Amino acid sequence: MLGYYYWMMINPRKFLVQLVFIPVSLFAFFVTSCESSNKEAYTGTWEYTEKITSDEVVYNNTRTITLTKSDYEETYFIRRENSNTIVSIIGTRGDLSQSNSNLTFSLKELGTCDRDESEACTENVMWYGQGTDYYNDNIHYFQTTVTGKFEVNGNTLRLRRDLNNDGDLEDAGEDVTFEMI
Repeated sequence: MLGYYYWMMINPRKFLVQLVFIPVSLFAFFVTSCESSNKEAYTGTWEYTEKITSDEVVYNNTRTITLTKSDYEETYFIRRENSNTIVSIIGTRGDLSQSNSNLTFSLKELGTCDRDESEACTENVMWYGQGTDYYNDNIHYFQTTVTGKFEVNGNTLRLRRDLNNDGDLEDAGEDVTFEMI
């Protein structure tokens, strides 16, 4: 023990490095690692399925959202129960930004199904940006900027967004737990 104190007195610069620099460097490394993993925790492709009943008809809704560091794409594939026939596709995509556990979705394009020669929906999504007839006719059903909170726990993503801007998260589809696919 006395040898260590003697060494500190002879080598104060090395002692200072041990006492200050190494712990500060380790702290900075761990904080940076935690922040970068938190920033990237939401990225990936996530899916949520639910049944919706409308006018006594049951529909299966498969909601898929792909999140990257800078953009998102969300599609709703709506099928009649017990059928693979797609009734409708609703899509949104645009820019995405993150701050702590908040995500801000900035809508840039609306999507709908591409129709075949018999006017039936296919699985292909057609995207329409600002200035197109489809976008202009339908944008009033959407919020162009939505902020939400996210939580990632293993292979699940809980995403809470006030999609209709009414000040709560009580409406259908505003508090959703997705599974990673």
